[in-house]
Amino acid sequence: MTHKLLIVDDHPETLDIIARVLRQQGYVVTATSSGIQGIALAESERPDLILLDGMMPDLDGWEVCRRIRNNPKISHTAIIMFSAVSVAEQKLAGFDAGADDYLTKPTEPVELIERVKALLEDVPPRPDLPVEDTPRPIPTSMAAAAEPGGHTMTLPTSDEVIMVLGTRGGTGTTLLALNLAVSLAVPDRKVTLVDLDVAQGHVGLYLNQKVTNGLNKLARLPEGMVGQEVLAKLTPYNDSLQLLLTDNNLFDTIEIPSPQQMLEIMAVLTKPSRTLVIDGGRGVTAVTRPVIEAADHIIVCAQPERVGLAAAKQFLTHLQDLLFPHTKLWVVLLEFSGGIAVPQQAIEGFLGHPIAAIIPITPQELRRAVNKNIPLVQLFPEAKATMIIGQLAHQLVKE
Repeated sequence: MTHKLLIVDDHPETLDIIARVLRQQGYVVTATSSGIQGIALAESERPDLILLDGMMPDLDGWEVCRRIRNNPKISHTAIIMFSAVSVAEQKLAGFDAGADDYLTKPTEPVELIERVKALLEDVPPRPDLPVEDTPRPIPTSMAAAAEPGGHTMTLPTSDEVIMVLGTRGGTGTTLLALNLAVSLAVPDRKVTLVDLDVAQGHVGLYLNQKVTNGLNKLARLPEGMVGQEVLAKLTPYNDSLQLLLTDNNLFDTIEIPSPQQMLEIMAVLTKPSRTLVIDGGRGVTAVTRPVIEAADHIIVCAQPERVGLAAAKQFLTHLQDLLFPHTKLWVVLLEFSGGIAVPQQAIEGFLGHPIAAIIPITPQELRRAVNKNIPLVQLFPEAKATMIIGQLAHQLVKE
């Protein structure tokens, strides 16, 4: 029997040290470097105690603390805030936000353990949790991160169906689908990326892959025969990732699958221990409708400007009527212009839905990734966008 702890800190080394110290004490530890993801993990994991850094780039610890205290499901959770700033005003701000305790970095392990034990003294341990008596590595990008010894931590295995949809053109749908698939494709998980943007076929263009096989060839087969040929039409990208590509069809001259053919394709691709990531393009079409109904996760991509948010709000309203109860809906903002003028809470209020992630895409990084035909998360493994996409990938397979 033990307790479950959540650490939220954007500094990888601090995250690693704190997690190792607490795991050595037998606690079960979950960690993230994003304030936004910290809130999501707090609600999904229901930890007994949260250790929360104050200074974080996406959402600071004080705002995370306030949101947790305003959420009836997790408002009772014990919270220790810690920060490199030791001034009285910062500590007071932490307590005003709802923190139970406040530590100043760097914190001595003995003091950290004592504070944690003090707050958990009246919290009964969970009999269903295994005791973690050996430290394990904490990832810096959540998708796969190296330990000091050179080993790699992989995401949990899953057979999730993840669909990425755009509210209009240019929202970054293909960019996110491709980089999510690459982030999820680790040695212990096989991933298939399906390009269902049957008008543009951008996955092949991004990766400079010539579409000699793929979805359009399957569309030429009689219904009932498609399933037998699906695996033969896949293009390997690496040992863990394969692609079902679509040719460019802007002039509507190439065959596209019927809804029945899509059902046959999905029946083959949705296999245990395999994750399916689907670039659904823009909106809902006859081709994507059967996949939407089968998806475990739908990610709606939007841009944080007036027209983009208005389109997203309208799209979300209609999309929720199509989803089955098991499907989880996510909203992701892809930011290409260098900043968001509207506060996140205002955007969430307007959309009527929480934002799972805000991904900053710098023009220079995007241009180099496109010109080199290399996914952004591979070309820039230390970029902020890579970290956030990795965190989102981790959340998707844990939900």
